[in-house]
Amino acid sequence: MSGTGTAAVEVTGLTVDRGSVRALDDLSLTVPAGTVTVLLGPNGSGKSTLLLALLGLLRPAAGRVRLLGRPVRAALKSGRVATVGQSDGIDEGFPVTAREVVMQGRRPFLGAWRHPSSADRAAADAGLERVGLADLSRRRIGELSGGQRRRVLLARCLAQEADLLLLDEPFNGMDAGSEEVYVDVLRELAAQGRTALVSTHHLGTVERLADSVALLDGRLVAHGTVAETTTPEMLATLLGARHPTPSPTATAGVGR
Repeated sequence: MSGTGTAAVEVTGLTVDRGSVRALDDLSLTVPAGTVTVLLGPNGSGKSTLLLALLGLLRPAAGRVRLLGRPVRAALKSGRVATVGQSDGIDEGFPVTAREVVMQGRRPFLGAWRHPSSADRAAADAGLERVGLADLSRRRIGELSGGQRRRVLLARCLAQEADLLLLDEPFNGMDAGSEEVYVDVLRELAAQGRTALVSTHHLGTVERLADSVALLDGRLVAHGTVAETTTPEMLATLLGARHPTPSPTATAGVGR
């Protein structure tokens, strides 16, 4: 695996309950800086739960998370962490252009008056150029295809100049051209020393995208190179039916 040796993501003993279900159980995972790590697992395996916990949106029952060497809140406040959720969250009727969406990535750099500078505008334009959408910068976001909207959100991450990208199922609803752009950009970012943690179930992208793969099934099943973790035997076992584990609080007193 490539990387600088510095950990961009450190998860230790993370346990997360969602209602009565233990979504993650005692998970420990280290993601080196300068790498792309892919999270693989069946629906309900805890991929999205892990990303939400990394963003401080789910309170762990136990464990510790550090991003870029800092506690979650401090890392997020620094502006060095960018994210794209499983749903793009875009209101197709809202009159905002692709460029305006990308400009949102410059918020950590805006001064007291919140007016974009020429550097902010240049960063937004460069992000759109890199994802191949410079000619659609003034197009309303609701007029773009699903794949184009995903590329706009990636351009927003580029404009933010984030050191860590947390991406939840970015390839959903994406055409082949957009997928190729996405993979190329993430590989370029890794070569620059930046880090991406990507949840996906699209096996076809993994070999081109990943430095390492973390297999989840409510816990960490394996973490290693693509060759080590995507064997037919491993995937057949992992992608079989999973039965969620009730949390201890939900099962307390059962059988009495």
